[in-house]
Amino acid sequence: MSSKNKKLAGEFRQFIAKGNVVDLAVAVVIGAAFNKIVSQIVSSFINPLLGLILQGLSLSEWKWVLKDEIVDASGEVIQGEVAITYGLILQAVIDFLLTALVVFIIIKVYNHLRKRVEEESRRLYEELNRDEVEAKKKAEEEAKAEAQRLEAEAKAKAEAEAAETKAREEAKIEYFKTQQSLLTEIRDSLKK
Repeated sequence: MSSKNKKLAGEFRQFIAKGNVVDLAVAVVIGAAFNKIVSQIVSSFINPLLGLILQGLSLSEWKWVLKDEIVDASGEVIQGEVAITYGLILQAVIDFLLTALVVFIIIKVYNHLRKRVEEESRRLYEELNRDEVEAKKKAEEEAKAEAQRLEAEAKAKAEAEAAETKAREEAKIEYFKTQQSLLTEIRDSLKK
């Protein structure tokens, strides 16, 4: 294989490997299958109802004959008729409109069901979020209460330590005063 062919094959592989090409292929396949469903609905349900309403009238037979067919004495057609078959065009337009109507109804039903599913999903999501938010709020409140408790304990401990330190200082001062007064008494008694 030449380098040109290898390069071309590589580019082709890259092209095929792109996601949008695969997505397009899937869409075409699904579209073809969906077309079969819609065509079957139109031909099996809607067209028979129209035939009943129109009492078997076939639009495909409607035509404007420009020149009649020429038939020989034995009944064999020598030249076919020349006609504008507007009935076939009308039938195609009606088939298109019926197909579009069926697609519209299917999409409408699909969107309605999807909307209901989305609303239910949103409701469940909000419910779960509400539970999650409440749990988070409760955890934050518990953490705040724990922090306040620890702060109060630390403050009480600091106040107790400060009171103990103050009491020790006062005891030392009292001890020194007592010592000084004893020394003063001893000095006074020695002076006498």
